[in-house]
Amino acid sequence: MDFRQLEAFVNVARYKNFSKAGKALFLSQPTISLHIANLEKELSTPLFDRTSKEVNLTPAGNEFLNYALDMINMKNRAIHDIQTSQKKITGSITISTSTTPSLVLLPNAIQGFEAMHPDVKFIVEEKGSTAILEDVCSLNSDLGLISMHIDNERFISQPLFEDELVFICSEASPLKGVVEISDLLGYKFITRSDQSATRKEIDRLMIENGYDLALLENVVESDNMNLIIHLVSRGLGISYMSKRIFDCFQKTMRVKSFNIRGLHVVREINLITNRRRTLSPAAEDFIKYLSEIEIETKGTLK
Repeated sequence: MDFRQLEAFVNVARYKNFSKAGKALFLSQPTISLHIANLEKELSTPLFDRTSKEVNLTPAGNEFLNYALDMINMKNRAIHDIQTSQKKITGSITISTSTTPSLVLLPNAIQGFEAMHPDVKFIVEEKGSTAILEDVCSLNSDLGLISMHIDNERFISQPLFEDELVFICSEASPLKGVVEISDLLGYKFITRSDQSATRKEIDRLMIENGYDLALLENVVESDNMNLIIHLVSRGLGISYMSKRIFDCFQKTMRVKSFNIRGLHVVREINLITNRRRTLSPAAEDFIKYLSEIEIETKGTLK
């Protein structure tokens, strides 16, 4: 058993495809197949169930995956410990993030971390909350940034900062200040997708305050904040967004904010990791860095 076999195994498990695993490792499909075959022979058990469309882990393969990740990360840690004395950290960090931390936290964080460790590569994908949880749970992402608290034994959840939501409308709209929910009945809503934690929190609070969601017409559902802002600025409907984002970009947006009586939404932005995953040294150092810049981030964005 060697690290080439382990890396081939982990990538086939991740992509569920021998060809994609080969591309990720810059190896041919036959080479990947040979590594897996030799590994299965050494362990005396099949690690994958192979079908015509994809390959899936067997129960033994699923159990071995944690060991394989630990061994690979142990190797990376050994390299990291040696390189630390030379002030050099390398590797890649995969992040699944919701919209607010993507726009508010990551630009400064990545810039600052990259200045100290220029050999670290970031792979960032913006997704809905459900997809983020799936990525971290399936080990497709090293860490997730999500606008909800996670109380689940599979995850380690670390609060980073609090974020308030505001409702937005076009500059030409008569809505301003604090409005009643009844004032919105003639307006169309541009809302987030049903995978969004922000959408779920808004819906929950409206229901708790006795508002009938069926009376509000959703004309567009999207997690693309740039699209939402442009649609709102053109008067196609009203929406909601992070107050931090609004404060940062309101000078360039043709929108204004207002509040709905009884709906004060403050949510927590959390960093989540898989409890069973041994993080790479680069990911561990970046998580520490995120914690260190928390106070600075709050101060500069409020």
